[in-house]
Amino acid sequence: MAPLLQLLGAQLPRATLSYDWLSSAQIAAAARRSEDVPFDLALLASPDIAVSVANEGYAFEDEAAGAMAIAQWRNEVFGIWSDPGVMVLRRAAFPDRMPQTRIELVRALEQGGGRFDRRVGIINIGIDDVSYLLASQDSLRSTLYWRLMRAFGAAKARIYDTTDDILDALQTGDLDILYNVPLSALLVAGDPPEGMEIVVPQDYVLAVPWSVFVPKGAANPRGGRSLLHSLLAPQNKIAFSSVGFEVPDGLQGLESIQKIELGPELLVFRDMIKRSKFLDAWFQAVVD
Repeated sequence: MAPLLQLLGAQLPRATLSYDWLSSAQIAAAARRSEDVPFDLALLASPDIAVSVANEGYAFEDEAAGAMAIAQWRNEVFGIWSDPGVMVLRRAAFPDRMPQTRIELVRALEQGGGRFDRRVGIINIGIDDVSYLLASQDSLRSTLYWRLMRAFGAAKARIYDTTDDILDALQTGDLDILYNVPLSALLVAGDPPEGMEIVVPQDYVLAVPWSVFVPKGAANPRGGRSLLHSLLAPQNKIAFSSVGFEVPDGLQGLESIQKIELGPELLVFRDMIKRSKFLDAWFQAVVD
């Protein structure tokens, strides 16, 4: 976030900008206050939570921002970039061919004969909001999803609470396969360890929109809107690329990208009963 803040600060020299990291749940709880919200602009990597907050009436409408945004919902929630979920694979673990699709990965696991036991890493979707969104959207797009989760379970996959935890395990050499890791986290972590390769699935790649909104209870909504307009300004697209909001040219297969759309359909898996049933099915599959 530091390069982004520097970029915005240069464009808004009269503004004092500060950035605080909060969990998605903390952002949502604060934004639902009628006043004294401790931020003027919210940025979430979990767009379903942003849509949920706006759906309850806690986000300002801004038609000018909607006209500038690459994606928006009701002129209240705006997308600033799409973060792909990718795989990371160890080349030596696949001597014949690196899997390039989910079916190839499933077959490699099913035919591995125990070779991948405790060598698969996945993120706990009951804790990590982005991973939950990716999992739920994955299940809607592919009949292979649950077969893949069962294959992870049979391989005694290691389940990590956060993206940081799984990237630490990647650095220590504990894993051969990582699935649905946000590309942004991998880029911040630097080059993968020797022998590991970022693989963009060729069947499809889910891209999560990073979403912003101005909460109605913000102390300085005018300032929040000014910052929002700077974030969305068309002339800033090139500058955004220079500070990391761009998929590197070296990654192949991005013609298969499927952007998750901002909209009320994201609320389906936020329903508590639906969420509980989905998590039960997921843990039954991956905890063999």
